[in-house]
Amino acid sequence: MKRGILFLLVLLMLTGCSSATWETLGDIPHQDVAAPAMQQILLTLPEDSAEAVWSGENEKMYLCEDYSIHIQTLDGGNIASSVQELSGFSLKNLTIVESRCGNHQRYEFVWTAAAEEGDLISRCALLDDGNYHYALTVTGAAADAGNLQSQWNELMGSFCLEEGD
Repeated sequence: MKRGILFLLVLLMLTGCSSATWETLGDIPHQDVAAPAMQQILLTLPEDSAEAVWSGENEKMYLCEDYSIHIQTLDGGNIASSVQELSGFSLKNLTIVESRCGNHQRYEFVWTAAAEEGDLISRCALLDDGNYHYALTVTGAAADAGNLQSQWNELMGSFCLEEGD
């Protein structure tokens, strides 16, 4: 009998004295906030580029004779995150050249990577409109980098955003 009473007392102490808490919602209507519209990218593709060989929701890839062209639109706000996503390197491991393109901040950087067919070199221009990051990346064989420089300079020079309002 003593064990039964002791068991009931312990059980009663373990249950605690809390009461149910109810959360109420007010009559405030929820409003959907529309994301800012992406801007139109201006780019003059080389004549030898194939029609987009791969296209996703916010990216396209073109193939040229000696290199590939990759255009992407990423969420804006964190330039370090975008650079990491595009190159695989952090800002502190790259040399970033900053400039302006119209009303937009422009960042350019280069990196190399090893591949089965040999070393590759990539060059990226990234435009920041405050809402999105627009990236143009060209990738080719590192051995051909000297021959591709003038083509890549022309391509990068044509990369900008359409001026709006």
